[in-house]
Amino acid sequence: MANEVDRLGGVGRFTNEIASGFFERGYATEIVGIAPAPEGHLQSAERPEQIISRTMMPDHAPVDWTIRNEGDKKDKERVARFERRQELRKIAVDRLNVLLRSWGPSTLIICTQVFAMEHLLEASYNANDFSLPRIIGQYHGSYEGAKLTGKDVRRVVKSYAEVDKTVFLTAEDARLFRRQGLNNTYWIPNPVSAPESSSSSRRNTFFALGRYDEQKGLHYLLDAWNRIAASIPDWSLELYGEGPLRSRLQRMIDENEIPRVTLMGKTDRVGDVVASSKVHVLSSVHEGLPIAIVEAGLLGAPTVAFDCAPGIRELIESGRNGVVVPPRDSEQLARELLRLAEDEQLLINMSDNCVEDMKQYSPSAIIDRWEELFAEMSR
Repeated sequence: MANEVDRLGGVGRFTNEIASGFFERGYATEIVGIAPAPEGHLQSAERPEQIISRTMMPDHAPVDWTIRNEGDKKDKERVARFERRQELRKIAVDRLNVLLRSWGPSTLIICTQVFAMEHLLEASYNANDFSLPRIIGQYHGSYEGAKLTGKDVRRVVKSYAEVDKTVFLTAEDARLFRRQGLNNTYWIPNPVSAPESSSSSRRNTFFALGRYDEQKGLHYLLDAWNRIAASIPDWSLELYGEGPLRSRLQRMIDENEIPRVTLMGKTDRVGDVVASSKVHVLSSVHEGLPIAIVEAGLLGAPTVAFDCAPGIRELIESGRNGVVVPPRDSEQLARELLRLAEDEQLLINMSDNCVEDMKQYSPSAIIDRWEELFAEMSR
C-alpha cells in the first residue's frame, strides 16, 4: 500500500519491485494506492499481470484546498475544493474499510507511507482486532529528513505506534526513531534491479535523477556546475525529472548563462540515461536510502552525493565506489566533480567498484530479509 500507485520516484519503484519479488516467491500480491498519481508524475512499470492494482480515490484530489483562516472560509472556490477533498477521502476510507474485512487475518499489509497509514487508521484499523490484516509500516525517508519537514517525526510515531513492525531503511534511522518512543522498529534496505539499457557507450556527462523540487537541492548542483563548466568544456550536465521548480531552475540557468546544462524532463528510459553517462550526482538536502544511487551503480555510474542522511554512507564508501561531500557545500561538490572528470583512471576504478558493491541490494537478497522478518513475526 502506498499513497499512489506507480508515482514517479523511489517509493513507486520500490512498491513495484517488492510486489513483483513477492509474487515470484508465490505470494498472492496486490498494490493499493490511496490517490491517483498526479498528472505528469505517472511512471511506467512492468510487473506480472496477475498482480492486482487499485486506487481508493476515484479522482485526483484538488490542490490548494486547505482552510486556514476566515478569508479562506469566505472563498467559495476554496471551500468547494476543501469539500471535494473531504468527499474523496471519505470514499477512500470507506473502500479501505471494506477491503480490510475482506482481506482478513491471512493478509499482511506493507504500508509504505504515513499518509496511507492515516487512511487505514481512519478506516477503523485496530491492531487488537485479530480478524483484520497485520500491518508492517514503512518510512522511506531518514530521521533527519523527517525532522526537517516539521511534522513527520510525530506523524510516523503516531501512525505506526500499534502496527506489528515499522521498517526503516537503515539501522541508524531505526535507532533514532526508537529514541522517539517507537518500540517496534526494524530495518531493511530497498531492493533494486539494474534498469534495462540498450546503450553501450558513455558520454562525458554528469546526470541527476529526481524531482525538480526543494528536497533535491538542484540549485546547489547548478551552482557547482557553473563553477567548473569552463574548465571541462567537453563535459555536460543533464537533469532528469519533473516538478514545481522547473521554471525556477531554468531561470537560474538562463540568468547565470550556465553552459551545457539541460533540464531533460521525465524519462522512462532510466537505464539508457545511466549507461550513456559517466557520473550520477545527488544534491538532495535530505533522503532515505536513495534507489537512484544503486540503479546508477549497478550500471557502472558512481555517485557524488551530499552527506544528507545515514543512507548515503550505507551506499557509498567515499573514494571507493563514489564520493560523499558535506551537505549543501556547492564548492566542495564542484571540486569532486572536476576531479572525476579529469582523472579517468579514478573514474574507471569507481565504476568497477560500484557495480560490484551494489549487488547486495538485489531483489532476491532483499526479499530474503523480508521473509526473515515474516518468520520472526510468526513465532
